[in-house]
Amino acid sequence: MPTYSYKNKDTEEYSQIYMTISEMEEFEKTNPNMERVFHTLNVVDSVGIGVTKPPSDFQKYVLGRVKESVPGASAIGNKRWGIPREV
Repeated sequence: MPTYSYKNKDTEEYSQIYMTISEMEEFEKTNPNMERVFHTLNVVDSVGIGVTKPPSDFQKYVLGRVKESVPGASAIGNKRWGIPREV
């Protein structure tokens, strides 16, 4: 369920509310004093934070299975690191 952030125009108080889209639309109609607040997303480059390859369990059990079972996915991991085979 999505989280929506609102600011009370009267008290300047911020709140986060979990609700569906239809509930959010109804909430905005019934609460004209609440203003929806949008936030920026924090996107981080994995190499920039020091993670240069996925954990070995993820490589073996997730990427390895994808590489073996999905047509055209044979190039996964070939350029940066090898994928260990599941035993």
